[in-house]
Order: sequence, then structure tokens, then C-alpha cells
Amino acid sequence: MASKKAAMVMMAMIVIMAMLVDTSVAIDLCGMSQDELNECKPAVSKENPTSPSQPCCTALQHADFACLCGYKNSPWLGSFGVDPELASALPKQCGLANAPTC
Repeated sequence: MASKKAAMVMMAMIVIMAMLVDTSVAIDLCGMSQDELNECKPAVSKENPTSPSQPCCTALQHADFACLCGYKNSPWLGSFGVDPELASALPKQCGLANAPTC
């Protein structure tokens, strides 16, 4: 249990560091590139969320939902302006078959 928690903390730190580094550094998180994650950010923002864009929905088609769901209760999401409830609703909003429930 402790090693799983440590791995989650480590992953969160990697994500934070990647966001702080120059945007020319590419990251891949749960099967989504930095550009794809950025495409979805307006739809999951705490302030003034929008409907997900078509590129966001396309990116979600190949995302690892088990991985993404692992971040639902992460304290880091709020610091990036991401609302976990909005993020959890994206697959259904995009009309993806078998949308996961986190």
C-alpha cells in the first residue's frame, strides 16, 4: 500500500515538474500528449469550463482511463485549476462508448 502511494506521489511530482519545464519538452500522461491534455483543459477548468473540443474528444479515444481515474482524488488537480468532477464527465460528454466511471 505504501509503495503504491509513493508511486502516485512520484507521478504527481513528475507531472508538476513537466508543467514547469519549457513547453518544448513533450510529456505523455495516461496515453495523452501534452498538446492533447492542453486541448482538454478548458473543459475541465474550475473557472468558466467549456464544452470539450473535438480534438479533446479524439484524444480521449486512446487515453488510458484507469490511469486517468487514478488522478481523480489527487490534491494536485486543484492547483492546476482542474475540477475532478468535470474531468470525470469528459468521456460521457464526448459520447465515448463504455465511458468509465471513476
